[in-house]
Amino acid sequence: MRIGGHETFYPRPGWLTKGILHLKSGGSGTFSLAETADELGVGRNMAKSIGWWLHALALASRVTRHGPLELTSFGTVVADKDPFMIHLGTWWLLHASAMASGTGTSLPWFFSPGRPERVDRTTLIEMLVKDLSSGKAKPPAIKTVQREVSAIMQSYAVPVPRPRADPEDNLGSPLHRLDLWRHLRAADRFERSEPTATPPEALGLALSALAMNASTHELDEGVLLDVSASSPVLARAGAYFGRSREALLDLAYIGQQEFGAGVISIRALAGERLVSVMSARAATWAERFYNRSTSRIPESA
Repeated sequence: MRIGGHETFYPRPGWLTKGILHLKSGGSGTFSLAETADELGVGRNMAKSIGWWLHALALASRVTRHGPLELTSFGTVVADKDPFMIHLGTWWLLHASAMASGTGTSLPWFFSPGRPERVDRTTLIEMLVKDLSSGKAKPPAIKTVQREVSAIMQSYAVPVPRPRADPEDNLGSPLHRLDLWRHLRAADRFERSEPTATPPEALGLALSALAMNASTHELDEGVLLDVSASSPVLARAGAYFGRSREALLDLAYIGQQEFGAGVISIRALAGERLVSVMSARAATWAERFYNRSTSRIPESA
């Protein structure tokens, strides 16, 4: 697990749109360049952060470790279907992709089954320091960990009450739309929240990657995966989505109704409930979501 790289910025509204459209139009995938920052219309550190978030959410990847970023097939679908990221479902797909993308960021750590439902900032920092120090001779600098916790929780945790300050400082992260964490500002405590409606495609994406232990854009497609209701895979998905096992089974049943049992279904085997998923890459799940969303837009009179 690596920390840092986001320049302590949470994603501002419009940043990811700037990034994917920049790459789609053939712009440089090296976000550390001053020229790239100028083209994006942001400061140089902000441009670096945009690149980090594009990679962390699996919208873009590198062919080589230090090479330029290029849109993934998933990023291309989002750029084509919802470049301004209006659909709430787009953000759920981005979150699911980040949780199982294999990019090595700290994002999944904040949603792992081991995280408490309520935790103060100091305890969260101590837990991250402990996990980062495991097996290492030298623990990370405490200020580095503090900045990591601050940046990631600002990205996800909805402040309560909402701040009233300078309009520029008051631009909340678009990931707040998921309502996965809340930040009780008076006590400086974080609590898991009741998340917003999750599309079944996000669950299918996460289960495909978790069950195959592969990144969301490099999966083998068309492999039938049976995930037990009592398995660690479903427990991880539940933690990532802030939902109980029963709520995930309900979400899988919605997927079965939408796509048919050949894509995702609930079945019983030897008294055990299973979620059966036909594996697919993030781009395929995104295409399904946008096709389903478009089919429900009423025709104009």
